[in-house]
Amino acid sequence: MALNTKTYQPLQSLTILSTDVLPAFRFVNYAGMLCGNNKRAIGVTEVDWLPEQYAQVVALGTMTVEAATAITRGDNVTSAADGKARKANTGEIVNGRALENAVSGGFVKIKLVP
Repeated sequence: MALNTKTYQPLQSLTILSTDVLPAFRFVNYAGMLCGNNKRAIGVTEVDWLPEQYAQVVALGTMTVEAATAITRGDNVTSAADGKARKANTGEIVNGRALENAVSGGFVKIKLVP
């Protein structure tokens, strides 16, 4: 994984029971698992979490997410496999909006959409 050098501003964090290994800077669903492709996220992890831990996720504000594909500033962002971010296509779930450009395998700063 590339090194995250992005800044972010969390406004609201929630604690959920992790039911999966949750790497840092990934979308997490309401069941405490990594989001799959085009799934609704409750928030984004700041650090790594193990199953059965109470994980803190950022639910509101700006956050950094690992990018699965190239993303352009202003793009709507959804989840890709393994909780990474990708550009949302028309009609797909939007978990945030890109505040900057990102390359695949890098990190993108997004504004979370509740």
